[in-house]
Amino acid sequence: MTRAIPAAWPARRGMPDLAALDEPTRRKVADAVELLRTSQAVFADRFLALARLHLPEYGVLTDEEIRATAQQFMDTLIAELSSLRVPDAALRGLLGAHAAERTSRGIPPEVLAAGYQLGSRAMLAVLDEVAVEVGLPPELVLAMHDSTWEFSNEAASVFARVQRDLALERAYFDAERRSAFAGGVLGGTLPGDHINRDAPLFGLDTRARHVPLAARAASPAEAEAIRRAIASALRMPADRLLFAEVGGCLGFIAAGSIEQLAGQLAGHLVAAGTADALERLHDGFAEAVLALETAARFRQSGLVRLADLGPRPLVLTAARVAAGLSARHLTGLAGAGRANRDIEETVRVYLECDQQVRDAAERLAVHRNTVRYRVHRFHELTGLDLRRTEDLVTAWWLLNRRRPAAGG
Repeated sequence: MTRAIPAAWPARRGMPDLAALDEPTRRKVADAVELLRTSQAVFADRFLALARLHLPEYGVLTDEEIRATAQQFMDTLIAELSSLRVPDAALRGLLGAHAAERTSRGIPPEVLAAGYQLGSRAMLAVLDEVAVEVGLPPELVLAMHDSTWEFSNEAASVFARVQRDLALERAYFDAERRSAFAGGVLGGTLPGDHINRDAPLFGLDTRARHVPLAARAASPAEAEAIRRAIASALRMPADRLLFAEVGGCLGFIAAGSIEQLAGQLAGHLVAAGTADALERLHDGFAEAVLALETAARFRQSGLVRLADLGPRPLVLTAARVAAGLSARHLTGLAGAGRANRDIEETVRVYLECDQQVRDAAERLAVHRNTVRYRVHRFHELTGLDLRRTEDLVTAWWLLNRRRPAAGG
């Protein structure tokens, strides 16, 4: 005789409201709870045997830890059933804590999911034995099976989500550690013995010389673009690049040559300090910051070094001297509005063009005679004769000090 094959699987049986069960069934549930309490050790031993047989990754756990976990899940089931509650919500909370502890010990989420399925199988086997002994209705037992397996599928997603959250947390913690190390090295606040101790953790060779880099960004998007450009030039992942915000600047620690960086900055300004040992790199970073501020004042871009800027860094120094000279020579340029501003700008460009009238006229888009006239008026208003070396240097210094930095 051939058995008929059902046209479709029977519909999933949802767990009923246990509090709404009739009195005889509720008594049977209570009897089942008492028997489950006496079966906890049996369940814990069965799960331990299954874990040791099928889950080699559980080798990091002791027998007692595995038994204790099984006991926790059984305790939750018993507590919920004894209160006539479906245990889904309580199990979700237990799953989250269980997953966080297990993944922190290196057990992958797919192994946790397999362990939960093995545990569910062992628990249902114990439940079936108890159900037969107390006479639980078959419909209720099948509903428990369906609910358990459906929840087992949900558990897999819980484990994966917890591992993803932990991975993000670790990445954030690692980024903070890298930033703190870079900031301490570049800012000179991290002792040398700490630098030498921690440098290998970040892939740095304490015997090698490293290059400090400094940059400024007007927005987070620009900061990210600079970070990625530097990382690309150094042929390393952007999240492995050591950088930090130090005194309002972005500071970077580069290992090896940075010459390839010059062609990848795409209009950004980055300054490099002198290569040195990690414990002395804060001096090189201070040099890079001065080069950065100077280059920004002169509206430069790309990769710059202090040694390539000539006397330009002097423009940023000696504020008291500059104030006195400005009061003596530049007071005459303070009035007359646009005309005097044009004179000041013309003379500054004229000096940048090595006193070539034709080049200055082309840059300013004015007639050559206009350049000559404004240079003459500058002499009249300031008393600075650009034919004299001392006056020329003074004029160049003062005019560039008055020049706003890029974006200023």
